[in-house]
Amino acid sequence: MKLCLKEVIKRIALLEQQKSQVLSDESQNCVTTYGADEKKENSTYIFANVRTEIEDINKRIRQLKHKLHYANATVNLSELNMTIGECVIYMAQLNGEKTILERMALKEPKYRRSTFGGNVDWTETNYTKEECRDVLRSISEQILQLQMVIDRANLTHEVEVD
Repeated sequence: MKLCLKEVIKRIALLEQQKSQVLSDESQNCVTTYGADEKKENSTYIFANVRTEIEDINKRIRQLKHKLHYANATVNLSELNMTIGECVIYMAQLNGEKTILERMALKEPKYRRSTFGGNVDWTETNYTKEECRDVLRSISEQILQLQMVIDRANLTHEVEVD
């Protein structure tokens, strides 16, 4: 069956959630607590069955992630001349730059500080807030464009899954 990349991503998330639930149930059911004067209740927990279930889920996750990673490494987005994977990396780089610029845009252009000895130190930025905000605006627009291109690819590119 063919699924778009977004569907593969959603299936992986559902499988991760299913695995988390199995592990949570196991944590609850793998032990039995009873009082010294009580008879131990029989448990429905079977260690080997849970291990098998976890391995089956892990195998399906591996298969889907492989398909997704392969597509990310090979599907070229012509409008950006990059693969999906390169775009994801580029977006992370732009987000890192955006974080730095957001901090820089908040700095006062000039401020003073009194030192322990009573001296006054002045600190001035070596850039203008306007140029920082212009670059920040440009990066924010690039991130938005990049996200739309990735989203479009995730919705339109299909892979064969078992």
